[in-house]
Amino acid sequence: MALTMLAGCGKEPPKEPSVFNVDTQDELVIKSLPATRQACPGLNRYASDFQDIRVEQQYRTTIVFHIPERSGIPDAYKAGGHNCFLEIEGDGSAIFLEKLACKSVCLDKVDVPDGQLRLGLVSEEEAKHKD
Repeated sequence: MALTMLAGCGKEPPKEPSVFNVDTQDELVIKSLPATRQACPGLNRYASDFQDIRVEQQYRTTIVFHIPERSGIPDAYKAGGHNCFLEIEGDGSAIFLEKLACKSVCLDKVDVPDGQLRLGLVSEEEAKHKD
């Protein structure tokens, strides 16, 4: 029994799966959110670390969230302290990200392209027709 208890020492319990949600009535955000989650696997993975998730009307409809200095996001992403802006194309066909740290969080990897990142969104209906 003592060995069983020691075997688990030093290990963190696995993180509960989370879902990136935005509390909004904005139809474009609601419609594009499932495809946005699929295009950005890091959104669900780190959703519990984000703060102040909201929608803003800027040049495009934009999902904004804050990443605190201390979070479960890998340090290599250099995301702590950033506000991330996911801009949604007016027809919901794509999202755009600018900041390297936010692109790393979105794609869940360190090596991301420079400049504006455009990710095409595929709706659930379109995905069904591709199969």
